[in-house]
Amino acid sequence: MQGYEIKFNIYAESEEEATVARNAIVGFIDALAKQGRAVRGSKIAEAASRWDKNQFVRSKIIDFFS
Repeated sequence: MQGYEIKFNIYAESEEEATVARNAIVGFIDALAKQGRAVRGSKIAEAASRWDKNQFVRSKIIDFFS
C-alpha cells in the first residue's frame, strides 16, 4: 500500500482557513498511521457514503457543522 495525493475543494473564508483544514486532515491521517491504522481510500469512501445511515451519527455531524 502506498500514499496518494488527492485534491478537492473545501468551503472556507480564506486560503489560510483552507490551509488550516488541510493541515488538520493530514495530521489526523498521520496520527492514525503512527498507531498502525491506515486511513484507506476505501474506508473514507465507505464512511462518506454511509454517514447519514445512522441517525445518531447523522445528528451529531449535522449539529457539529451547524
